[in-house]
Amino acid sequence: MFSAVEESFLFGGGTMKKLLVFIGLITVSMMMMTGCSGEKTVKIGAILPLSGPLASIGKDIKCAINVGVKHLNANGGIRNKPVEVFFEDSLGLPDKGKEAYIRLVREKGVHIIVGAVSSEVTLSLAPLAKKYEVPIISPTSSSPKLTKQGNDYTFRVYPSDTIEARRISDTMFNQLFIRKFIPIAIKNEYGYGISNEVIRIARGTQAMNIPEVIRYSPDSTYEDFLAIAEKVNALDPEAILIAGYPEDSAQLLKALHEVKAKTYIFITSSGSREDFLKSTGEAAVDVIYAKAPFNPKATDEKTRKFVGDYVDICGKTPGVYAAHGYDAVTIAGKAFSKSSRPDDILRRLQQVKQFKGVSGDITFDRYGDVVQYPKIFRVRAIEDGELKCTLLTDEDKAQIKDSVLKVK
Repeated sequence: MFSAVEESFLFGGGTMKKLLVFIGLITVSMMMMTGCSGEKTVKIGAILPLSGPLASIGKDIKCAINVGVKHLNANGGIRNKPVEVFFEDSLGLPDKGKEAYIRLVREKGVHIIVGAVSSEVTLSLAPLAKKYEVPIISPTSSSPKLTKQGNDYTFRVYPSDTIEARRISDTMFNQLFIRKFIPIAIKNEYGYGISNEVIRIARGTQAMNIPEVIRYSPDSTYEDFLAIAEKVNALDPEAILIAGYPEDSAQLLKALHEVKAKTYIFITSSGSREDFLKSTGEAAVDVIYAKAPFNPKATDEKTRKFVGDYVDICGKTPGVYAAHGYDAVTIAGKAFSKSSRPDDILRRLQQVKQFKGVSGDITFDRYGDVVQYPKIFRVRAIEDGELKCTLLTDEDKAQIKDSVLKVK
């Protein structure tokens, strides 16, 4: 039952000092096995763009994380310990993201990190996650590169651009029979990732014509977007696909409206945040866009509670990114269900199957990816300052296909 060393302590001299030393060794051993280490809270880090071009997205996700922490702690925390989140601002820059990761691990002692938001930053964190054995869960990064360049410590609750590109391509090329289109994409991992996949599918489609691929800088001005809009008019495509972020997609919509562009406009999910679409006014009418499967009006108890508390705390209705941020921190918290040991946390993440999130069911595959297909919506009108949108209907598809074929 006891080793020779233990017997010498317990039975060799029978002294109280030896017994106390042995008890101390057992206590330390048990603390190491359980990952307790005397910690009074469950520590989670978050790396978000709280300033810079993506700040609006980062702040929405931060608010959602706070709602998630509130819900976890209201249910007793994790293993009777309150959850605590430490936020770091990446500014949307890979170098800043890496600095933030190291601070969170070394100074705050976090065991898991929610982040990053942009694919560039998340890709830069992947090697650190493997080195320090502290996993990351991105709420929004969608670059296909994460599937190949990630590792056992990288996860995301937002689907890869490959999945969205397939859905958009099927809608445009198979259902609507569009054969002349122009991709317009931001020059970053997101823009290249999703636009390149759509272009790949398009080039494998019979009789496809892509007169030009337009890419724009993240710091483009409204004048730059006006120049793009004029070029679209000159090339006269049947459709364009905008692959950008909310702010620049809204600017481009306004520019297209100003030059009276006559083309079907498609926008990827990253650029189709409804508050920014609404800000463009009439320029958004008839825009067709992809949207991840989150419905803030859903009646299930989990979604109603999330939306209600988000509105109370954040002062507005949560969007798609907020929903994924909430799910990411909830999964991160539950990864501590057994202990704070790195191997236990990693195992819990790898075992996530059919997790009922507000953004939909989440199952991590062997690459840490999820499979969720977006839905395709169309803006109907702007009424009393509100965006009126519905799913793209069979009637819409027939009308667009007929108009495209008539031109041919």
